[in-house]
Amino acid sequence: MLNTLKALFRANPAGGSKEEKSADARSIAPGLPASLAHVEMQGLRLDGRVKIQLVGLRAYEDALFCWDDETYHHIAAVGHVDLGQGAHLVRFYLDNDTWLQANIEHGRVVEYKLFDFYRVDHVSDAEFDAVVNGAEKRADALGAQQVDISSTQVAGKVCTFKRVWGDTGSLWSPPVLFEEEVMTTETIASRQVRHHAMLYERPIAGSDRLEYLLLSAEDDGEGSFMVVHNIGVDVASVDIDAL
Repeated sequence: MLNTLKALFRANPAGGSKEEKSADARSIAPGLPASLAHVEMQGLRLDGRVKIQLVGLRAYEDALFCWDDETYHHIAAVGHVDLGQGAHLVRFYLDNDTWLQANIEHGRVVEYKLFDFYRVDHVSDAEFDAVVNGAEKRADALGAQQVDISSTQVAGKVCTFKRVWGDTGSLWSPPVLFEEEVMTTETIASRQVRHHAMLYERPIAGSDRLEYLLLSAEDDGEGSFMVVHNIGVDVASVDIDAL
């Protein structure tokens, strides 16, 4: 799985860490394993606040992702995915329905991505099973070669994302399974969420940046099933200001 993730997320450099953030500022988030206590994550923590600068993104009208650079957001939950072989995903869920993901390899953050819950569809148990197992291999189904996303900002605008994971020559590839432990500010114990996910990407016209679609069928273990379209972009560590 590690090789698949490296190819998928492309491990863009996370950028230099802020010199003003000392080792004392590192704080392991509740719910994360002690093995990650030494990892520098820009001071990000459960119940903390963070402001992220994405000023350059505003210049590109083709981008679906929208962001407010001036606001600090509360980190209401933290999720952890152990990928094995020293690789982890840590997700910081913010109060504006977005989440910042740190991709960690061997004790170091190799990239950050910021995602927006662009569309969330609640489905039945039977519908969820059909989505995960590819019973209906529609053109826009989870695992398809490409998926079209309609803009929520511009009427009639449709963007096509191409699949990153799986066999590029196959019309459909099975999703990748993630087991995520999620801790919130309102609970004393973590809960497990199972993700059946597929990553897609597309170039943002007029720029050298990529925009990502993480399409995920999610089972929260409590009888709730969802299909979530997450739109994301790369973030440099120097653009993260956590309190």
